Amino acid sequence: MVKIALSLLGLAMAASVAAAPAPNAEASAAVTRTTFSFEAWVEDIIANPDTALTVDEALAAAQAADVVGSAGGLLSKRATCDPSGWARANARDATSCVNDLARKGGNSVQCAIGQGQFNIQMCRIGNAKIVGIKNTSPRIAVNCNDIARTAGKIFDSCWRSDDTIVGSQYCVTNNKINVGILGA
Repeated sequence: MVKIALSLLGLAMAASVAAAPAPNAEASAAVTRTTFSFEAWVEDIIANPDTALTVDEALAAAQAADVVGSAGGLLSKRATCDPSGWARANARDATSCVNDLARKGGNSVQCAIGQGQFNIQMCRIGNAKIVGIKNTSPRIAVNCNDIARTAGKIFDSCWRSDDTIVGSQYCVTNNKINVGILGA
């Protein structure tokens, strides 16, 4: 008797699942969001320089996306946006700098801050500049790809829909160079 009751209960549950309405395709489409990441774009420039999005295409993709950000998760370090006293940079000019540094890194160019220097302009295009800042005297150098990667992370955190950006974050490969994107 107990086996029959359990069997009937199992059949009833299976029938209710089978009778449930199929998911609404329109509702699923409404939940789908497009995402763009400047950090991923930099990785694409490094891996596929000939087929990566251009500066204008990357900005258009970011503007068309519902979400701009990286997939770093909660454990990812976040950039500091709007540091006090720093001017905002034009996003197109700053994106051009990121592109330039990523392509230089692809040619093994090092971005360095010399001995006794504490900051250096690594790129300046239009009204945007990417700078490196350190607080120790010895020379520090990294592949320019790492500066571009860090700038991509800054973009993912600090880019605004009015096409401006300002922010800083420590370099992804060392915690000795603070990378900044700001207006010139």
